[in-house]
Amino acid sequence: MMLAERTLAFAAQAPGLQNRKALSGSLLSLIESVGASRFACLYLRREGGALTIDRSISNVPRLWQELYLERGYDATDPVFQNAVRGGSYGYWGETTRSLTLNRGSREVMSAAREFDMKDGFTKRIPLDNGGTAVMMVAGEELSHSDQTRAALRMTFDVFANEGARMLKMSEQSRDEDYAGRRELSKTQFRVLLMRSEGLSNKQVAQEMARHEKTVECHVTEILRRLEARNMIDAIRIATKRKLIV
Repeated sequence: MMLAERTLAFAAQAPGLQNRKALSGSLLSLIESVGASRFACLYLRREGGALTIDRSISNVPRLWQELYLERGYDATDPVFQNAVRGGSYGYWGETTRSLTLNRGSREVMSAAREFDMKDGFTKRIPLDNGGTAVMMVAGEELSHSDQTRAALRMTFDVFANEGARMLKMSEQSRDEDYAGRRELSKTQFRVLLMRSEGLSNKQVAQEMARHEKTVECHVTEILRRLEARNMIDAIRIATKRKLIV
């Protein structure tokens, strides 16, 4: 099947997919045909006049995600910042060609290469719901044909919007679960729920696109409000009170 046909098939199939795993799998089968093995769709929110990462759907290694957050690479990543601030899109070599990279920018690009992300394509997407996302695919060496460029632009638009729909459905489901459970804030309940599912503080931080210290503060407050000795005790108490099932 030609790349254009694969792209149209992805666009037609995506609205009928039921979860992020299926959406990601469908995307991966497409981008592998152009040399990419990693992808990330970063959903942004406005904070203090600037756009910051709020949620994400990706298959990049967890170690890279943790490193990206811990070292504040989102602030020094020249490709990401170029897309956020200027709306530029394209292959990484194109978007950074006219830039003078500082030490932090060179560090993040070098670190990406160590995770098999030497070459990539990034685009900022205005979402149908009014939000904004930045999406990228990466690998050792991508196809740079006009057909690949057009396919990635279309694919990114479809994936980002369908991913946003799925995230909204997930949030609505969590909100419904939260209804009537006012002992904890919505964010604290979300942290508690993910911890009860076996995620560590670090993994919760990655899922929420927050620093681990922020999650630790939420955990401390959960323990205080539930009068629990530790997180295991908090989960036991929350289960007993039917805050979680």
